[in-house]
Amino acid sequence: MSPPVPPIGLEYVAGCLGENGHEVEIVDLCFSDSIYKDLDIAVNHFSPDIAGITVRNVDSVLYQDNEFFLDDIKEIVHYLKSSHRLKVLLGGTGLMANPQAVLDYLEADYAFAGPAEEDLHGFLMKIGNSLPTERIYYGHCRPDFACPRRSSSIEYDKYYQAGGIAGFETHKGCSSSCVYCLEANSRVAFKRPEDIVQEIRGFVDAGYNHFHLCDPEFNEDLDFSLAFCNALKSSGMGVRWAVYMKPANYNRKLFRLMKETGVYLITLTVDSFNKCSLYWSDIEKIVFHAKSNGISLAVDFLAGFPYEEESVLIGCLDLFRRVQPDVVNINTYIRLYKALKVTQIIMKDRALYPYLLGATDDRSMIRPVFYNHVGAERLEELIQEDAIFKIAGREKGVNYSNVK
Repeated sequence: MSPPVPPIGLEYVAGCLGENGHEVEIVDLCFSDSIYKDLDIAVNHFSPDIAGITVRNVDSVLYQDNEFFLDDIKEIVHYLKSSHRLKVLLGGTGLMANPQAVLDYLEADYAFAGPAEEDLHGFLMKIGNSLPTERIYYGHCRPDFACPRRSSSIEYDKYYQAGGIAGFETHKGCSSSCVYCLEANSRVAFKRPEDIVQEIRGFVDAGYNHFHLCDPEFNEDLDFSLAFCNALKSSGMGVRWAVYMKPANYNRKLFRLMKETGVYLITLTVDSFNKCSLYWSDIEKIVFHAKSNGISLAVDFLAGFPYEEESVLIGCLDLFRRVQPDVVNINTYIRLYKALKVTQIIMKDRALYPYLLGATDDRSMIRPVFYNHVGAERLEELIQEDAIFKIAGREKGVNYSNVK
């Protein structure tokens, strides 16, 4: 809610299911004053055969003031099953934390992990014929996949009034190998640029011209990023949009096109895990290109990995002071999930166990577990009240609402 985030995943899934002949309704509970009353109204009016629930996040990921979301979702699952006798299917990015453990914790019937747009139709057809024996299914998208979007039941006025904005995506998956990320090394599939532009035009025609990109990172592939920017530029739509990028796959032309198409903010995802000098050189160049094109740049910086010397962190802080991005959000509390490479590294060395915080007795790691050996107090000493540094989690909000 800081800011509220529209359910883009549900919009894509609903659009694809509608194209395949299913009747679909979205119940958006973001602004609900009475969740169970609204569920009763929706179920009694629509009489669904199955209920799908998106698990966008297991928790708020940050250590400071962490919010664990699954208990609230579990109550909704229980209500749909007990009061309306519905089978419940789970989806959403949060499932990737541990599909089996999330399914068991929420006591739902089925889980669909990964992109569901192209494969969910087949799963529902199985349910229509007989109850499948499997409880967990995995989806994927083919290259140049088309994905219609159903947004008519989402009250976007409320989101914009509360500081939220519409999102869109250009692709699924990420080829990077970040040891702390659930989407690392996942299959990449791009949409057609003309389809994305058409999707954006629907929002612009409805009076919304401010967007953020929902890709893992916009610059997954330089040629595709250039093609999309050229298509958006040719459309003539006057939009403003914010993107996430990684220190790779860029050139001067990309930044010029991004500025021309309305990009006003880049969030650069940076970490300190075993990086070479070229990585830091790319960061310097990206900051330079953003500044020279009048684009604000925020850095989301994760540091304090196992076996990492403090001198590494100090060197990174010195680099940021020199290149001067608009803000550097520093996080030294690493959220662990069971399937992550960083988790495997830590679990093999008992000498690292004293640096674990949170629900350390939960072997599924569904409840928040963090690794930290650079505490907030030491971090404050290192940043020396420098205005460009912010300690992640101390302020609510996201970069597109905090960076002006």
